[in-house]
Amino acid sequence: MKLSDIGERKVVKDILSLLENDIAGDDSAYIPLDDVYLLISSDMVRKSTHLPDVMSAPDIGWFVASINLSDIAAMGGDVTGLLLSLSIPSSLEEDFVLSIIDGAKECVEKFGGKILGGDTKEHDEITICGTAVGTVPKDEILLRSGARPGDIVAVTGTLGKAGAGYLAVKNSIEEIPKTGLIRPIPRVEEGRKLAENRWATSCIDISDGLSSSLYQLSDASGVGFLIYRDKIPVDPLAFRIGEILDVDPYSIAIDFGGDYELLVTVREDKYDDAKKHVKLTEIGRVIRERDNRIVCHGVERRLYDGGYEHFRQ
Repeated sequence: MKLSDIGERKVVKDILSLLENDIAGDDSAYIPLDDVYLLISSDMVRKSTHLPDVMSAPDIGWFVASINLSDIAAMGGDVTGLLLSLSIPSSLEEDFVLSIIDGAKECVEKFGGKILGGDTKEHDEITICGTAVGTVPKDEILLRSGARPGDIVAVTGTLGKAGAGYLAVKNSIEEIPKTGLIRPIPRVEEGRKLAENRWATSCIDISDGLSSSLYQLSDASGVGFLIYRDKIPVDPLAFRIGEILDVDPYSIAIDFGGDYELLVTVREDKYDDAKKHVKLTEIGRVIRERDNRIVCHGVERRLYDGGYEHFRQ
């Protein structure tokens, strides 16, 4: 079957089945190394799909670094550094390329790491692959597979800011800030606090949208989720762009990706402690049935996986 028929998540699942190992398939691979796990994750972007013209060269560097560090954050890890492989047109000015590196360096160093090296090749379109490296103590690692019925479902930050930025770019709406789209903040500090205090039972970063992330957690943990729409912390920018374009801001928050917040499950008896130290918003509960539901205007219905997926039209 063509990739356009099955989508990214199905082909990734099939690839993982060929690998037959237990250390791949989470936000990062985790390799045993003495009393820690070595975390390694790779993410690639290209100009036509990820890098709108409103991004400056430093923005591009920050963006690539951020989305890779977000995978380390979702595992509860400390950042060691980032490898960057640049496949770029020969027509680019050197200053532009160096500014990309400066942006990536700014992001990585902000979260305690270093640019570790990489590779450069020629290509007709800017295409950059980042490989993030980190560590986490073995007894603190956050996985996607630990959610249990009764756990509280929560998210860091607000959702919909990247979607608002995307819609503003697509519709040439100048008054809507694009920062949430072009300079996402990896929640490294939040991930570490959740991990070292054993507050979270499972975790994933919200890269492809809340609904998609819930389905991925559901598959990994073998549980379902009951989400309350009115509890979702929708970013004010999603309400602003929703009003301008007559689009449901909750749909922007639920189905658009790019926010790179953390979606976590927390034991009920630990949630109050966690909330004192990490900006969390409760949005629902883990349920035993393998079914993802959402309560909207008092009516419970199925929550569909409407997030972004590569290869699908």
